[in-house]
Amino acid sequence: MNKEGPEEIAAKKIVERVLGIQLEHADKTGGVDYRSKDRKVALEVTRVTDEEKKDTRRTFEKSATEGSEASLQTCWVVTLSEVLRPAKNLVQRVQPLVAELEAAGLTSYNEQDAWDHVHDKGEFSHIYGPLLNAGVAEAHPLEERPDCPEHAHSVQISPWGGGPVSGSNSSLVELINELNKPNREDNIRKLCCSGAKERHLFVWLDDDTDGSISRPLSHEAPSGVDESWGTPTAKPSLNSAITHLWVVHERSGLGWRWDGQKWGTLHEPQAVAMLNAACDGT
Repeated sequence: MNKEGPEEIAAKKIVERVLGIQLEHADKTGGVDYRSKDRKVALEVTRVTDEEKKDTRRTFEKSATEGSEASLQTCWVVTLSEVLRPAKNLVQRVQPLVAELEAAGLTSYNEQDAWDHVHDKGEFSHIYGPLLNAGVAEAHPLEERPDCPEHAHSVQISPWGGGPVSGSNSSLVELINELNKPNREDNIRKLCCSGAKERHLFVWLDDDTDGSISRPLSHEAPSGVDESWGTPTAKPSLNSAITHLWVVHERSGLGWRWDGQKWGTLHEPQAVAMLNAACDGT
């Protein structure tokens, strides 16, 4: 019998809360992950991750085992530019700059805002300039869980990868292209064979997801961006086996929901906290 994993349980709780229904584990021998009691709703849970990007991140993490002498007040996630490929000593180079961000009272960094700031010779150019030169696209502090044990704070590297993206609709197209790949036919097959009227696909994104897909949901949009970075407006070109689509980033808790007719937004910090706690073994 197939057992429920943390990401399936977290997805189920989100869907149950939003729709006000109860779902039962159905993947006993290879079917969809969940069904409603009346069998009108089927839910399949999957994840979109770039394995090459994950391997790159692990390389950076391995190279940073010596850490940096610069101390931080909290942990930060640092996203690399898709164009610049920094050296393996990235953490040692970047962590002191992130510590300067903290000391200056700055709570985020975005390369587009930074370019504008440096161009205008703003007061933080002495920090932003080196971050840009190091190939850092974005930097954001990670929210600490209350039950998290004491630890030395550091920067965590998230390789960007992927091509440019112009907004949420563009990212949605990239996601649909990924879901339509032959290696994901199993999700389609399970939903198609479920016989349910509503066939929901729940997609988890993470910091190893291709940046062209995850960027609009990995964190709140940077200042000055237009509505193209908000909720998608385009109808998704889904396989007919999928009637409803859920997309949530496992770190930020931000997401979108296609209900078959329109898009809505999601913010699921509690479910994400539960997922991360389960994956950490706490």
